Amino acid sequence: MRRRWFNRSSRAWREPRGQRTPADQLRGQKRMLLLVCVLLALALWAILAVQVPTYSGIVPGSPSPIDIRAPRTLTFVSDLLTAQERIHAESSPDAVVYTRDSNIPVQQRDQLSDLLQTIDQIRDDPSLGTSARREKLVSLPLPNSTLVISPTLAAQLMQLTPEAWKQVRQETLDLYDRAMSEYNYELNDQGLAELRERSMPYWASLAVRGEQRDLILLFSSAFIRPNQIVDEPATQQRKHTLSDAVKPVKVTVLQGENIVHAGDIVTPAIQEKLEAIGVLQADSNWMNIVGNGVLAMLIAGLFGRYVFKMQRNVWQVTRPLLVVAGLFALTTLAARLTLQLGDRWPYAFPLAVVGLLLATLFPRGLAMMVVTLISLLIAFMDAGQAALATALLLGSLAGILTIGRGERALHFVIGGLIVAVVTALVQVGFWLTTPGGPALELWLPILIYSSMNGGASAIFALGLYNLVGHLADVATPQQLMELAHPNHPLLRKLIREAPGTYYHSVSVGNLAESAAEAIGADALLLRVASYYHDIGKTIRPYFFTDNQSDRENVHNDLDPKTSAEIICEHVIEGARMARAAGLPRQVVDFIPAHHGTSVIRHFYQIALQQQDTVDEEDYRYPGPKPSTREQAIMMLSDSVEATVRSKFQAGKIASAREATPNGNGRGQGGQQTLEELVNMIIDERIRSGQLDESDLTLQDIARIRQAFVNTLQGIYHPRVDYAPQVVKP
Repeated sequence: MRRRWFNRSSRAWREPRGQRTPADQLRGQKRMLLLVCVLLALALWAILAVQVPTYSGIVPGSPSPIDIRAPRTLTFVSDLLTAQERIHAESSPDAVVYTRDSNIPVQQRDQLSDLLQTIDQIRDDPSLGTSARREKLVSLPLPNSTLVISPTLAAQLMQLTPEAWKQVRQETLDLYDRAMSEYNYELNDQGLAELRERSMPYWASLAVRGEQRDLILLFSSAFIRPNQIVDEPATQQRKHTLSDAVKPVKVTVLQGENIVHAGDIVTPAIQEKLEAIGVLQADSNWMNIVGNGVLAMLIAGLFGRYVFKMQRNVWQVTRPLLVVAGLFALTTLAARLTLQLGDRWPYAFPLAVVGLLLATLFPRGLAMMVVTLISLLIAFMDAGQAALATALLLGSLAGILTIGRGERALHFVIGGLIVAVVTALVQVGFWLTTPGGPALELWLPILIYSSMNGGASAIFALGLYNLVGHLADVATPQQLMELAHPNHPLLRKLIREAPGTYYHSVSVGNLAESAAEAIGADALLLRVASYYHDIGKTIRPYFFTDNQSDRENVHNDLDPKTSAEIICEHVIEGARMARAAGLPRQVVDFIPAHHGTSVIRHFYQIALQQQDTVDEEDYRYPGPKPSTREQAIMMLSDSVEATVRSKFQAGKIASAREATPNGNGRGQGGQQTLEELVNMIIDERIRSGQLDESDLTLQDIARIRQAFVNTLQGIYHPRVDYAPQVVKP
């Protein structure tokens, strides 16, 4: 009857109906990681791109309805002033490129001299009458000059005396020569205008007065032509060069500065300042939007890549991944809002909260990566200023490196204190290197806002610790300490129905805790997991030697395959019971992993003796293999404790004094020492590949060996054979 009942249990535990394979689960989690990274990138993009105006009713080009003061000191690049400087550079005289023709001054002087000589000949021609002379003067061709000889001018020329005309003729040439030599025979349009308006009238007045001065000025200025011609292609190239050479103009807005008064027109310069401090909604700029998207994508991509490569236990479970990404986005949003409060308030922003939470719930590397990426985003949102981001980053890193697992509230207090001190020191460093010397009035704000930062970090981290741990399905020390109490229903069930298994679990906890302390693993998690790792044995306690006591071994009536199925089933049932009782995921994961995929050697060997063909997979635990250091320690502790206890009860453990002096580690009758037995068990687990997926190093394994030996020697040390008591008559 009993055999038939066991046969009905079958092997359904090995391939549950509808359950996904580990490979399918892994692919699903990879897709989940990709989806979370995409959502995080979109959230960061929205936080960076969306700008909410602080004041309403302010319209550029209209009067401001209110007075607006700068909430914080800010230095930004002014596009308006930079554009004005570039226009000024393009409009400067240096931007014009000329080509020089040295023949023009000579040709013009020759034409002027020829004209004067022709007029002289017409004046002295005896064959012409007065009217004929005037007509001939009017009809003279005057190329390359601005001179026009009108009848009035011709009459004026004919009325001059020979001495006056001779003076006019000579002074005209002298004035031309002086004008050209003044500019070294390199005359442009600007120089020509200056000569005609200022220099030449003055020089002509020095030579003569009256109508002779006017004639001299008329003739000389009419033939002066610029010999420097603007080279349009070269000029455009020079303008582009000068424009590109203009450095961006930076404008500093001081905290408390009146940017605009009520009733003042909001000019472009004022509008630019208001946009810089976030008062006005900046115009939509597709390049800015795209740039924000690129930055958000890079930050989210780096986060995802780091988590995928370095934090396998985070991305392979959905809840921790969502919590970490959510904390990332919410902290960035809070930083964006805090930056709007003023110049000093952002230094009180408790960025270390997310660092302390992640450092106590997850590996420190994840916390350091997240606060570093958020600090980069803060620097970007703070117009590229490094002081704030550096202070928050270094303060957060100091807190992460200081706080432990958060077992006590004092740890959070110390972490907050370290955050405050480091944040203040970083600000002092920037303060002392301020150009022009430090402002002495800033030391008090540095002290106040740094203290607020550290205090808020400690308070919020401590208050959110258990809540975030519950959301992320991470066992906190407080929760683990509650689970370690014997009052827990599962432990009470274990003590009552499988007392041998309970004491085995306590012994495993002692071994695991000592090994964890030796390599810096989570000792509390291991002790609690040890208490629950064999909870599945309460389903059929008497099928396990821990609880058989003087009972007959029920496996004597079963075939080896059925016995192996029953033994394997305790990890499946144990995990199911733990999940139903609401145990944390980290504790539940120890139950199927503490045997890994090892083979139940005892029943496998019996099957080999009884049957011709045996499938080893029928005698293998379903796994998975240990994936963390703690799970690997649990596997080794369970194997070592069970084997050593079995050997000790069978009298096959030799003390150090009983070992043979030749050092082969054997006592009388083939007994083994504790050290040899521990080494044998650990080496077998290594050879079988059960530790391949854990993070244990060779140094860790060496320390675990020694911790096991030290603990077991304290338990199984040789005792004094007390003499029998003699009762006096």
